[in-house]
Amino acid sequence: MIRSECLKLKNSLGFYLVFPFTLLELLTVPIYLAFGRSHVSMTDLSLMIFLFFPLLVTILSILIFEQESLANHFQEINVNKKSSRIWLSKLIVVDFLLFFPSAMIWIITGVSQAVGQQGMMIATASWLMAIFLNHFHLLLTFIINRGGSMIIAIIEILLIIFASNKVLLAAYWCPIALPVNFMITGRCAYLIAAVGWIVLSTIILVALSKKKIR
Repeated sequence: MIRSECLKLKNSLGFYLVFPFTLLELLTVPIYLAFGRSHVSMTDLSLMIFLFFPLLVTILSILIFEQESLANHFQEINVNKKSSRIWLSKLIVVDFLLFFPSAMIWIITGVSQAVGQQGMMIATASWLMAIFLNHFHLLLTFIINRGGSMIIAIIEILLIIFASNKVLLAAYWCPIALPVNFMITGRCAYLIAAVGWIVLSTIILVALSKKKIR
């Protein structure tokens, strides 16, 4: 199933959305930190890039949903007794794709800047945020229209700004703030809470998709 989903994604609009974004990061972030004269730190720069994630992942989730809907109106999933595994395979493949613009760039940057530990911390926070956004916004495609998803993405951008200013340090109810809080404080409790939100979103998505599709 995972191989099948990889083949679907290979030549999809979603892939061509993520690839240029990743390439742009690779061509700018390490070079900027290496040769830039400003006092912007790697953490500050990562927080700025975080602001693009809600819109990026929202568009990606909408494209994936519409690709499946337009191709066969979910017939492949409807007739398959293992529909839950199909959705989980989709999530895993997209999560892996999001590793490149979220985590890989900071691992490379951390190594090139001789701050590998900080790079790994930012990479972990960044990938967790991307994974949550992927699961959450794919869930939203079953509930609200594209315009509603985009509005929620804009709200998430505002919440990231608040979290970066340490306004939401105690807000475990706000999953979008948890990776930012982890990056700022280094507390693993935020990571555990973020994983919990990801699992919850996945369970709801799989359960809801069965009802909505049928």
